[in-house]
Amino acid sequence: MRSNTYIMPYLLLSSMLLLFFVSWSRKWEIDPKRSVPWSIAMAVLGSLVLAARHNVYPDSAMAVDILIAGVVPIALTVSAVAYLFFRDPDRISPQGSNLILSPADGRLIYVNEISNGEVPVAVKGSNRILLSEFTGQPFHSEKCVQLGIAMSFIDVHVNRAPIAGRIVKIRRIPGSFKSLKHLTSLVVNERVFTQIDSEDIKIGIVQIASRLVRRIECYLNENDCVSRGERIGIIKFGSQVDLLISHRDGLVINVKVGDDLKAGRSVIGSY
Repeated sequence: MRSNTYIMPYLLLSSMLLLFFVSWSRKWEIDPKRSVPWSIAMAVLGSLVLAARHNVYPDSAMAVDILIAGVVPIALTVSAVAYLFFRDPDRISPQGSNLILSPADGRLIYVNEISNGEVPVAVKGSNRILLSEFTGQPFHSEKCVQLGIAMSFIDVHVNRAPIAGRIVKIRRIPGSFKSLKHLTSLVVNERVFTQIDSEDIKIGIVQIASRLVRRIECYLNENDCVSRGERIGIIKFGSQVDLLISHRDGLVINVKVGDDLKAGRSVIGSY
């Protein structure tokens, strides 16, 4: 009879853990394809831990059982997130001198055509913002393509060079640390602008801080030469990286909104 009384705690714990993980993943905008299976697995794990502990210690207090069974999957999740965030896998970049690679892991959230030096995002009433206001520095081309890549904190956070060239500019723009759910954060949050020039094309990379981001590290310095796919820095915890590609004849963008990208591996364009 006593074992039957644990059916409700199993169900209660599973429901609580499932609610916790689903809410957690929604809050940080993690892809449901990743979060839902993990949430179910952790809820099942908590129930198994509870059942195993009850079999070993049948007379233990129910509250202690539930506490232990709840702590185990949560601790496992925290450890998994830390591992996923800090990992830095080696990658082999595609060959081709005219390829442009993704600078970041994440999901492509927009592709904008910029002309006359204006970013077509209404963040100040109905007015567009100036490209120089977004980058904190003038960018060589008044006409370019802007791609926004949203990073969750379980993505690899090491950023890589989209092209081979020379780093002509690195500028840190001080700012706040607001949620990137609000478009105004693009021009008020702290960010780092890096420009890489080659003989054929110019690239701007904007690493944008978010609510939890407190550190953007650059691995290289101005005037350093960089290879395509080489590590250039890391932006810690969930955030966003924008790529600016100066206009030139023959430029083709090979990706669309919603695509999942890998830094130094995904080809986002060619020229």
